[in-house]
Amino acid sequence: MKKSELSILASLLLCLFLVFVLDSDRQAAAIRNSTLRLHIIARDDSALNQHIKTQVKQATEKLWPAIYCDVENFDQAVKKTQDSLEYIQQVTDNTLKNLDAGYTSQCTVEQIYFDTTKADGKILPRGQYTALTIRLGEGRGKNWWCILYPEISLGIGAEYEEDTTGTVYETDKFRVKLKAVELWQKAKSIFTDTEMYSHI
Repeated sequence: MKKSELSILASLLLCLFLVFVLDSDRQAAAIRNSTLRLHIIARDDSALNQHIKTQVKQATEKLWPAIYCDVENFDQAVKKTQDSLEYIQQVTDNTLKNLDAGYTSQCTVEQIYFDTTKADGKILPRGQYTALTIRLGEGRGKNWWCILYPEISLGIGAEYEEDTTGTVYETDKFRVKLKAVELWQKAKSIFTDTEMYSHI
């Protein structure tokens, strides 16, 4: 094969790869932009404060069905969350008080960077997500997270029950696409400031 033909072939392969990556990135972005996550960060990693984090999780999980019962889209979910922040923080602070924690909480809706998360054969791609964040005290410990929208999931990770809201199931084909997206995201993250947490 001539050198010119090799150059043309290489250019075509590069174009196909870029189309592949950009399409994968578009799919991942669609998931990130339609998913609301809950993020509870413990004061620190001591056994006591990790236990307190679990108690806060159990106290607040009773709130979500009532808050999101009539939500029809992502924007409504975010708005309902913002409107409920004072109430959520009140419930959280009362829980901390009853546990004699000696500190309070801070509840915010913010953009947070999450790594790729896998649960029950389904994945949430890495990147920036809108999250209801509950910081306990200084909020320097390990965290717990779940999905609040499009479908409330109170387990550790994204334990969706059905594929009706854009949930992506992990397949061999998607694993390849996900890896391409991760490489793309890593390249972009070099030029942006992101806030990262470990997830348990």
